[in-house]
Amino acid sequence: MLSIEGLTGIVVLQGSPGYEEARQNYNGRFNKFPFVIVYCEVTQDVINAILWVRKYRLPFRIRDGGHSYEAFSLIDGGLVIDVSRLLMLQINHENGTVQIGAGFRLLPLYEALWNQRVTIPGGTCPTVGISGLTLAGGYGLLSRRLGMTCDNLLEVEMVTARGKIIRANHSQHSDLLWACSGGGDGSFGVITSFTFRVHPIENVARYRITWDFADLEKVVRFWQMWAPHADDRLTSLLLLPAQNQGDLRSSGVYIGSEEELRWFLGPLQEGTRPKTVAFHSTTWMETVHLFAGQPVKQERFKNSSAYAYEPLSDEALGVLIHNLKTAPGSANVVSFDAYGGFIGSVPTTATAFVHRKALFVMQYQSYWEQAAEADENIRWIEQFRKSMLPYTRGAYRNYCDSMIPDWTSAYFGENLARLKKVKQVYDPENLFHFQQSIPIY
Repeated sequence: MLSIEGLTGIVVLQGSPGYEEARQNYNGRFNKFPFVIVYCEVTQDVINAILWVRKYRLPFRIRDGGHSYEAFSLIDGGLVIDVSRLLMLQINHENGTVQIGAGFRLLPLYEALWNQRVTIPGGTCPTVGISGLTLAGGYGLLSRRLGMTCDNLLEVEMVTARGKIIRANHSQHSDLLWACSGGGDGSFGVITSFTFRVHPIENVARYRITWDFADLEKVVRFWQMWAPHADDRLTSLLLLPAQNQGDLRSSGVYIGSEEELRWFLGPLQEGTRPKTVAFHSTTWMETVHLFAGQPVKQERFKNSSAYAYEPLSDEALGVLIHNLKTAPGSANVVSFDAYGGFIGSVPTTATAFVHRKALFVMQYQSYWEQAAEADENIRWIEQFRKSMLPYTRGAYRNYCDSMIPDWTSAYFGENLARLKKVKQVYDPENLFHFQQSIPIY
């Protein structure tokens, strides 16, 4: 039996009270059993955990929100370094920045920032951790106006493979800051805090539009030519459930008035003749709560992704529709999130996040309840992804998929070589490694 002497924070051993809850992952199809989970409450707890795994040569993973689609933040028989208790927050109004602990999940973070009427652009799922989101890019409802989450990152504090604390910003360790802006999740060290640029926010307008499945080709054809090129204050999402699984629907947020939003949505309505249309003027925080939805429950699922750099052709739309007509379960969907705006204005090599010129990201999604349903749903997702490859490029790191064979190029493209160089500098012995970590060579 290994000694846990030297570990600090809240230490949860296999078999001890709280272990079953502590080992849970967002994706219920995975069932992993770490030897020990350490909830780090201060940076020294992280340092001690790193020194402990070095001493005992035990494999480990880093976890914040626990939302890794492939459960990469858990490990059988090893140590989980959980940073979700690192919850410091300091706003500097003069500089327009906020320093936050790496443990924040999105909804509590948005609420804390809203008290000061500021925000950062990030995702919609309320329990996603800011660490994983930022370090793999970070897309959300404000990104077309304010950039990816990583575009607003100014500094990280990191515990290195030797248990040392370093800070990476534009003045020192700028190569590490670059890597952490879209390619840094779990590959270089343990991030313990972030400093972001914040943006004032108050009222916004939102919309929701629905169509019948029979209108899918018409809707996608119009949306893909409109949404990525709309005013950058408007971010539009499109959800396409499989046949007989509900209406097609588009929703979005506009940083401005409801009257202006109605005007901007005019072409979409005229071009597609929707079934229902609804507009609302609300505060930003009300919108955050609306898009967060109901409390997240653990589900079994398989997701994957791809980017559309050009509008989907008639042939591609045929493949898309065929897949949605042959879904195996009751919860199969593909979602489109519009890029463009600020996202596309940043050079592809300015941060590690490379998919700047994409029109939109596609996420293939399948959810099920019974374990016996897993195989057919996973096969459907993989078939969907493969069948769309002639019309798409790459994949989104935050929607990680263990079945993508060329995942390094799919996630990082032309930035992979530079990421490997950063890896060689900050973790030359490859202490920080997992199934899809940045390789050294």
